[in-house]
Amino acid sequence: MSGGLTATHQREREIDIFKGLLVLGMIYCHCLQFFSDQMIFPQGQQFIDVINLITFSGFVFSFGYVCQLAYYSKPFSRVWHRMLVTAIKTLLAFYISGTAFRLFIDKRPLEWNTIRPILLLSDMPGWSEFLSSFTYLIVLGLLLFVPLKWVIGRKWMGFSMAGILLLTTFIPYEAIQVVALAPLLGTRDFASFPVMQYFSYYLLGMLFARYRIAWDLRVLAGAVIASGAFVWKWLSSANASLPERFPPSIWWVVGPALLLYGYYLLSRLMEKYPLPFFPLEAIGRNVLWYLVMSNVLIFALKSNQPLLLLGLLDTLWMELGLLGVIGFCIWIITKPTRRTAHINKTKI
Repeated sequence: MSGGLTATHQREREIDIFKGLLVLGMIYCHCLQFFSDQMIFPQGQQFIDVINLITFSGFVFSFGYVCQLAYYSKPFSRVWHRMLVTAIKTLLAFYISGTAFRLFIDKRPLEWNTIRPILLLSDMPGWSEFLSSFTYLIVLGLLLFVPLKWVIGRKWMGFSMAGILLLTTFIPYEAIQVVALAPLLGTRDFASFPVMQYFSYYLLGMLFARYRIAWDLRVLAGAVIASGAFVWKWLSSANASLPERFPPSIWWVVGPALLLYGYYLLSRLMEKYPLPFFPLEAIGRNVLWYLVMSNVLIFALKSNQPLLLLGLLDTLWMELGLLGVIGFCIWIITKPTRRTAHINKTKI
């Protein structure tokens, strides 16, 4: 399993940094959810809410961005198999994370009856559903390869389609009872990250990559309006409760727009200083490794230390420890590949 989609051109290091920022937030959020008590450390919930708001949308945006560079800028005949391989790797990541959750957290036995529903996508274990959604996202991007290239080739049509897709948040979620459809369309039966409702960010990622969008007052205005609508809905609701996340309301989907645009601009700034932010870039190049391995390690540790309780700072130290372990494992696993590449380069 590789790190998934990566930006290979020198000018695209910023998207790896962008993904690295998202990975840091996501792992910290997962550590807080498993090893911190928000009744004792109430500030933790604020971090969790913000990270939950931006993370999946941010990853969908980055997928669209990198797919535009790696796939949609090339003929379909040259890249369809690579897209398929990426989807398979992401599906394997879901299988690993989902199985680990059932074994370590739910204490289910390691037997066929536990694994089979996960393999058939009829069971969506907690903290792993997003990985199945990434699989659906790549497959959908593959199936719609030609129309997506056509739409993105017409800039304002692309932005218009991104807006129109927000209407998918109004589908009757209660009518969706098939578990395997939840990663595509959503459901009210369990937590899911439906691809159709977040697909606007995939298109936006493609547009940003296709047209080299950076600082743009029009983008800023759109992001302010989108996030402003989220804040208005949040503050005007009863008890100032956040807009619905599972399944996502239109307010939840548009909410992270301004923060993500800020992340994107920040990553472009950080890209100008390679050395200090190289670790962050390395994390962004190996997203799947970090997401899957961190999940497995967190599930295993929670199973072994069910009473472990950490504050915000201690949770941060835990995350840094996890990142160190995962980074070392990736270095060990990929070391033979790097050595082979060096030998081949020397022979050439």
